[in-house]
Amino acid sequence: MKLFKRRIYYGWWVVGAAAGAQFGNAATAINILTIFVLPMSTEFGWSRTGVAAATSLGAILGAIVAPFSGRLIDRIGSRVILTLGSLLVVCACLGLATVGSLIGFYVAFTIARSAEQGLVQVGAAPVVAKWFFKYRGRAMSLIFFASSAGMIITAPLVQLIISNFGWRLAWVMLAGNMFLIGVVPCALLIRRQPEDLGLMLDGAGEDYTGVESDTISTDTIWSMHDAVGTYSFWAVLGSLFIAAICTSGVGLHLIPYLVQQNISSGAAVSVISVMAFSGAIAAIVLGWVSEKISPRIMLGAVYLLSAISLVVLLNTTTLPLAYTFAILNGIVGTGVNTLAPILWARFYGRGIMGSIYGISRSTQVVGFAIGPLASGLVYDSFGSYENALIWFAVLSLVSVGFIASARRPRIRNLV
Repeated sequence: MKLFKRRIYYGWWVVGAAAGAQFGNAATAINILTIFVLPMSTEFGWSRTGVAAATSLGAILGAIVAPFSGRLIDRIGSRVILTLGSLLVVCACLGLATVGSLIGFYVAFTIARSAEQGLVQVGAAPVVAKWFFKYRGRAMSLIFFASSAGMIITAPLVQLIISNFGWRLAWVMLAGNMFLIGVVPCALLIRRQPEDLGLMLDGAGEDYTGVESDTISTDTIWSMHDAVGTYSFWAVLGSLFIAAICTSGVGLHLIPYLVQQNISSGAAVSVISVMAFSGAIAAIVLGWVSEKISPRIMLGAVYLLSAISLVVLLNTTTLPLAYTFAILNGIVGTGVNTLAPILWARFYGRGIMGSIYGISRSTQVVGFAIGPLASGLVYDSFGSYENALIWFAVLSLVSVGFIASARRPRIRNLV
């Protein structure tokens, strides 16, 4: 294979470090926090609402930080952002291991969620985009595969430690994991871009024929002022905002809905595992395929699949149908995460990738906050999630329309 004919291109070491941070970042995930809720709330007498509020606060702060960290990435690279974000997650997990009050929990978990949304998530994808062009899809797929794999592996490990040694040691384990595979590799291996080491994109030589020369030349010359002046920027951003509302609106309420549909709670939890496995496989497949097929078309197909999955969920009354939804929704969730940064880089190049992705993540986080609230309000008003799911399916089709109308923009007055 050309890519490895002499020695491993340094960009793959960068991918490995960023993937390590994404894997360790599972410590901040809602699905991991869920495992801690019962033992911690039982020991301290906390309400479930009180615990859940910390996740929203951290997400809001992360959304505020994300655009600023994104701009910083374009100036100095992702090394500082990823290392700092990973280190803050480590410190937060250690703090959670020693927490003795709800206020202490709020402080520690807010730091963890803010670091995840505002630093780690924002830093991983742009650094990969800056090191790859022809192989950008497969490189991007690896970091989002690592994110899904982190969930798959970490969840049962946390449960095992809590059952045998207690929840405090489980937080310590998460801290140690993030330090070893997140902080250390990011500090030692991450570099801003290949040109800083005298290398070319994808590790290519002067005879590089992977893409047209004029495509490479426009890959770095966009400014944020030019980008936000294009219709495509707002069309893509709008589609991602809507998609975030739809996916999060289902996620937090999925287990209660399935139980309401006469599926046992134990079987409903297994649906989450199926979803994680589906997402991990989808990350690899979609990333590689995006090198052959337009990521815009693929993202539109993922939005359409979201609408289909919601129709399936509306009619779910048996476990096989629940698993069908899980497989489809796993593809949707990871598909959006994987394809969005690839599309941003395809449209606006790698020069402002950090700034654009920071705004993109911030917008998505706002959507993540709206979705569960909307579902909860619908349920409280009607005693059922049906109306919420119908509207989420319709909104998914609106996302298809937005992404279909977005075209790769051209830079005007190019010298």
